[in-house]
Amino acid sequence: MHSLVAYSSTGIYKTDMKTYTRRFIGLLPLMFAGVSFLPLSAIAEQGNKDRSIISQSVQPDYVVELFTSQGCSSCPPANKFVSDFASDQENALVLSYGVTYWDYLGWKDTFGDPAFSERQRKYVKSLGAHNAYTPQIILNGSAHSPRYSRSDIVSMPLPNERPFASLSMRDNGTVSITSDLAEGHRLSLIRYTPGLQNVDVKRGENGGRTLEIRNVVSHVQTLPWSGSEMTLPSNLNAGENFAVLFHAPNSFKIVTAAVLKIDNT
Repeated sequence: MHSLVAYSSTGIYKTDMKTYTRRFIGLLPLMFAGVSFLPLSAIAEQGNKDRSIISQSVQPDYVVELFTSQGCSSCPPANKFVSDFASDQENALVLSYGVTYWDYLGWKDTFGDPAFSERQRKYVKSLGAHNAYTPQIILNGSAHSPRYSRSDIVSMPLPNERPFASLSMRDNGTVSITSDLAEGHRLSLIRYTPGLQNVDVKRGENGGRTLEIRNVVSHVQTLPWSGSEMTLPSNLNAGENFAVLFHAPNSFKIVTAAVLKIDNT
């Protein structure tokens, strides 16, 4: 029979394996007293929940929204400016909206949507501006200009201590929105195509030119924020990304934001 050597305060003694095992089993209830265990079903459920999240968001330091028109001869320099800024500032969210009110000039904006023109009008009202125009750059929902310098934008980031906001894409085709903001705020859930898109303009003020437009917005949905997690159908088209902007209760000022970059590879 195998034997074990154990040490005590009085010296060395021997005990047989059967006796040692019996004593060890007797100590098990004391060793695990106060320790709780999840049932296997709960562990499996948690694992499935974690695996269902296929992409998580980051919070940008700048939100630059450009209202532009392919039919406006003043817009190409602004298109290039925000595109270059997006390339150089990874912590910036740049969004380009095609407005429709210059379509009558001879070229219908291929990315235009009346909803984007209406969004611009809401900004104009919130900012106390006299009228909507192109190009118009809205910075963090709180300032506007037809042209900014890079140093202008860099000097006006969102606050470092801004509220938390997050987007999560799940493999069941939904997107979850969370934030520690209280009820009463509004959010804009935005779909856009990252990168540059080239447009050959045939007629109008930019006729014969090829325009480069970055991060073209395809859809905006504005919703009241309930103060608790929201889950919505994603309805993403191939190649699109998501962003969420949280606006102050009584204005369109952006208090926090999140961008969800989908890996489409």
